[in-house]
Amino acid sequence: MLFVQDMDRAIEFYVKAFDFKLDSKSAFWSNLDSGYGRLALTSYGNNAERKETMLIIEVDDHLQAAERIKQCGGQVLNIAMPYEGAPVYNVIAIDTENNQFTVSQMVS
Repeated sequence: MLFVQDMDRAIEFYVKAFDFKLDSKSAFWSNLDSGYGRLALTSYGNNAERKETMLIIEVDDHLQAAERIKQCGGQVLNIAMPYEGAPVYNVIAIDTENNQFTVSQMVS
């Protein structure tokens, strides 16, 4: 579950950046479907400060995902390269609602 300030803006970000599908929507609670799981969004009790989350979205192309994040109004803070013991590219990003999350691509 992610806290959002603007439900419509948050939905648009995840739909456009990651092709999530909208399952249900209200002013206070919405569900998005990634095809592998659901992401819940809530506007209840939210504020604008940055929130570190445990959300990790796996993608096939981390560089393409980083560009889509920026095009959809998010920020890319860092792109970490794989290293021994961690065979993934990790993109550390912030969505339009100030939620920090990670996008990962496994090294093939």
